[in-house]
Amino acid sequence: MLKLKFLKIFFVLTIVAAFMLPIVSCDKLGDVNEASSTSIQQSSENNGDETEEIASSQNQKVSIWISSEPQERIFLMESINNFMSDNPGIEVTARHFRNEEELSDTYTAASLAGSGPEMVLAGFDTMRKLASDNVVKDLSNEFEYDKFLPGLVELSNYENKKYSVPFSSKDFLVFYYNKSLVDEKFLNFESVLEFSKSFTDAPSDKYGFLLNVNEPDWIIPFVGGYLDWVYDYEGMSIFLNSNGMEKTLDFINNIYNIENILPPNKGYEEINNSFKSGNTAAIINGVWAIQEYEEAGINFGVAKIPKLTGASTNPTPMISGSGFMVNVNCSSKCLESSKKFISFMVSNDEQVNWTLNTQSFPAVNNLENEKLLNNEAIYNILLQAKICRGVLPQDDLRIARDAIRINVESLLSDNILPSEAKDKMQEDAIKLKSGTFKIEENEEESAAPETEEN
Repeated sequence: MLKLKFLKIFFVLTIVAAFMLPIVSCDKLGDVNEASSTSIQQSSENNGDETEEIASSQNQKVSIWISSEPQERIFLMESINNFMSDNPGIEVTARHFRNEEELSDTYTAASLAGSGPEMVLAGFDTMRKLASDNVVKDLSNEFEYDKFLPGLVELSNYENKKYSVPFSSKDFLVFYYNKSLVDEKFLNFESVLEFSKSFTDAPSDKYGFLLNVNEPDWIIPFVGGYLDWVYDYEGMSIFLNSNGMEKTLDFINNIYNIENILPPNKGYEEINNSFKSGNTAAIINGVWAIQEYEEAGINFGVAKIPKLTGASTNPTPMISGSGFMVNVNCSSKCLESSKKFISFMVSNDEQVNWTLNTQSFPAVNNLENEKLLNNEAIYNILLQAKICRGVLPQDDLRIARDAIRINVESLLSDNILPSEAKDKMQEDAIKLKSGTFKIEENEEESAAPETEEN
């Protein structure tokens, strides 16, 4: 495997040497002809990636590589121009790649050769890969991390050092309710279930509340409500046999097997369509569904997932996002310029602007008290984001999902007790990680969109 890794890097490095646009660090500006006006340059097709160069006549240059949606790419150009207007001594250029894998491979090869951009904006799985390759700087002492969402700070760590500065958050669950069917917000989950009992008419396919219990991502948040969690970020180990997990499984067993309040056979698409059609009053779904519900014309509200009876806090969904990294080759001078740009991008004003103009959500705390206060949906989304936990690394997430899924299936079939199920989950996770146990890929896939961590 090590040999293949180096062969891959050598291959990418060859491509970089042959086709990549020249990249000049902060320390070699004397050899660069200054641009006289703002420009956008597209790379040739045989290079295989899009390039956007945003430049003006400055005398200090920093570059950033990104892989983002078109809307975010366009707004980044505006942000860069605003930054350069405020910082006339710094010129920022941006280069766009088709996907993060391409960005990561090209960047790693370039950085190992002593080159590459000053900054990279990418997801946290990419950060872990770049940190393990020793091609990005430790930023632990360069930024104040207490300003960021705690879940994203968890994701910024690798081997007890911080290699990423959180920029945006995405892909976390919130509580949706139909305002035309529900008179007021639910204060706790007990009130959700009481409403569901009175509203539900199964023969008519109408439900007060539906939970995607077949997908572990919808179960894991409740564990956090009991102040336990499914992962140790420092030790990078899965932890499924906690008291919080047992209490969560007790809750599931009660509402599905004992009181029969909710049907266990509803998948993501069916639940989502039922909510859009007005047949279900409340559901839990990701922030990615907001635009879909707006386009469907639903009069919906958004809130934090209500707290379970006996829990210490509201459920804590997993959260992902993106962050800035700095090239390990960056000199102290170029680090200061990069820090200025990153600080600008994570400032309250810029974070609000991105939230209002793109599909991303902020990475910093307390923006619900800023311009977003009057936007009810975003306000409540930010309240949920503040208590989210970082999504597990991709490989461990897959293992945790499989171990939870197969044992919840046994629980719903009344074949195992909650206390037994949580211990079995941990045993299965250990076996899955060691490779001594495999699960057939025959489960119905969630219709939730694929994310970088997914």
